[in-house]
Amino acid sequence: MLCNEFDPDRLAVINPEEHHMPFPGFPQMCMGIFSKPILEGILERFGGEKLVDLNFCTGPVPVYRVTALGQEFALFLPHVGGPSAGSMMEELIVYGARNFVFFGSCGVLRGDIADGHLIIPTAAVRDEGFSYHYLPPADEVELDPACVEACRQAMEALGLPYVEGKTWTTDAFYRETRGKMARRKEQGCLCVEMECASLAAVAQFRGVKLAEFFFAADNLDAPEWDARGLPLLGQTVGDKCFAAAVETGKRLSQLN
Repeated sequence: MLCNEFDPDRLAVINPEEHHMPFPGFPQMCMGIFSKPILEGILERFGGEKLVDLNFCTGPVPVYRVTALGQEFALFLPHVGGPSAGSMMEELIVYGARNFVFFGSCGVLRGDIADGHLIIPTAAVRDEGFSYHYLPPADEVELDPACVEACRQAMEALGLPYVEGKTWTTDAFYRETRGKMARRKEQGCLCVEMECASLAAVAQFRGVKLAEFFFAADNLDAPEWDARGLPLLGQTVGDKCFAAAVETGKRLSQLN
């Protein structure tokens, strides 16, 4: 199968450092938020200086310098899905980012995880394709335990309840079948999303720090799919997620 065709050659035909240059003074901490309303609220509240655009055929994605809650960081709105988000991460590494914090929504595979509850992934089931270009074939990728601990400590310092465990990374949300969901639950997955395995693979391959967490949204563990708070795009939990992301980033910087 093609997903077994991992090539460890670090020199590709197209390499990000050949088409992008280091950006003097680029923040080492970089925050990616999978929610436009949350990102816009942060910029409205704290302001931001546009540093660069990540240029895609669908249009430019601006990257801002923001100083908030005692921390300077780069801030951007990643595209949904591992290939786009992971490729953006590649370019940001060239610019100078070294400590990444991502957060966004997820679907829960356990109905007892309340809407808006925070989830820290410790490993991701690689039910996507992007990660297989960065790491040898395996069912799962572990997130860096030190980065997971940084996220855990951030939540606890802020008094934010959370659960932790595996996540299921898929690239086909319209093909999340009951059978697949049951198998992922047997593997220990708490939730499903579309980027974590891909981002973790890039972080391992490039040697940078990555922490990620999710806020629980739709519930798949019901007779019928329940959107719950998914249409709100995290607006009811944005402040606590942002605070957790900043605090996590501070702790990641201490690992360098």
